[in-house]
Amino acid sequence: MGDHGHDEVIGIASQIPNPIIVSSPEEAQALRKMKRAAVVSQSTQMIENVQAIINILMTKVFDLHFVNTICFPTKRNHEQIKELAAESDVMIIIGSFTSANSKRLTQLALERNPRAYQVTCAADVKDEWFEGARSVGISAGASTPDYLIDEVKARIEGITADVLSPSA
Repeated sequence: MGDHGHDEVIGIASQIPNPIIVSSPEEAQALRKMKRAAVVSQSTQMIENVQAIINILMTKVFDLHFVNTICFPTKRNHEQIKELAAESDVMIIIGSFTSANSKRLTQLALERNPRAYQVTCAADVKDEWFEGARSVGISAGASTPDYLIDEVKARIEGITADVLSPSA
């Protein structure tokens, strides 16, 4: 299970003959029934997506073996994003738009907060996002460099200095 074309998924799939890559419940539903299958997931998959796919595969595969390969920091970060996005007036996710991890964090945040934004650097941050905001949540993708996080945080603190007390 994972994103088509993602380096991790390509690497895992290259280790076995005839791999099937499934990225969504819809793709799982389209699979034919089969006798046996073993499943691993891209380490940054959202648990909800994995559960939905496994639930479908359980109806299609007689002998199904699943190894949960979602990394613990990813699971923890997803849970924290859900909570922080729901509690914050504005939610900022820092990370590349080509990063599967950053895109998932943004998706989770947007499901809970319509004022969630993904940025790649401080220049992407817009002043108007913070109008009327009393709290801002900030998180970043796993591969986001610390210096970018610090720059975005400083930019947000500059914008919100008269409205918010700085906190990370």
